[in-house]
Amino acid sequence: MCRFRVHPLLDWTELNIWEYLDLERIPLPKLYFDQGNGMRYRSLGCVPCTGTVSSRASTIPQIISELRVTTIAERSGRAQDEGRGMETLRKLGHM
Repeated sequence: MCRFRVHPLLDWTELNIWEYLDLERIPLPKLYFDQGNGMRYRSLGCVPCTGTVSSRASTIPQIISELRVTTIAERSGRAQDEGRGMETLRKLGHM
């Protein structure tokens, strides 16, 4: 018997995800957007995954505009990825 794992979002970038959220008009917590202090969260979850980034984006289209000009990986700065980032593993063919 042969088994395959299917990862439909494996090749999606953070930009692809935000474009999908915008297209489907999916409601999001306010923490994903700047609340007037120039900071917003890129992801929410456990402590190592959750941190703020400098951003003035207060709407999904503004986040999309920012992401089109950034070179920072979505997982950058996460403690659990130090030295073995998901981006690196993907490039090496482990995913």
